[in-house]
Amino acid sequence: MPRYTFECRTCGSYETWKRSTEDLAGDQCPECGSESKRVFQVFRTSYLDAKVTRHIEQGMTPKVVKKTELPQRNKRQGERNPRPWMM
Repeated sequence: MPRYTFECRTCGSYETWKRSTEDLAGDQCPECGSESKRVFQVFRTSYLDAKVTRHIEQGMTPKVVKKTELPQRNKRQGERNPRPWMM
């Protein structure tokens, strides 16, 4: 069962264990009983390899590469019939 963080307007943030079948958008504050909203946080990466952690922290930012910098070995050059099913 995962632990989720919620934010109460009067009491502040708190964490609670919830099943994935329960309502994850909101919860009742254990201190005052008012409605609180879920706070989304990045998952913990402290136990991962440093290279994996760095890749995750960089996000999905695409790497900009010029056409001249692409590898040349993947190009099909000089093939007579690159698609044998098309004769």
